[in-house]
Amino acid sequence: MIERLKQAFEQAEQRPEAEQELLAQLLLEEMQSEDRWTALFADPRSDALLEKLVAEALAEDDAGETEDITGDSFL
Repeated sequence: MIERLKQAFEQAEQRPEAEQELLAQLLLEEMQSEDRWTALFADPRSDALLEKLVAEALAEDDAGETEDITGDSFL
C-alpha cells in the first residue's frame, strides 16, 4: 500500500464509526465504478458507440447547437 493511502486510512481510523462507514462505502463505490468503466471500454462494441457519439456531437456543434464552456458556466 502506498504511503498516502496509509495516511488516509490512519486519519479515517480517528473518525466516528458512522463516518468510517461512509468513507468505506464511497471508496468501494468509486472502485466498482472504475471497474465498470474499464470493462465498458474494453468491450469491442465501445469503439463504434464512441465514434457515433463523437459524430453526433460534432454535427451538433457544426449546426450551432452547442455553447462554449467558459469558467463555471457549465455548473
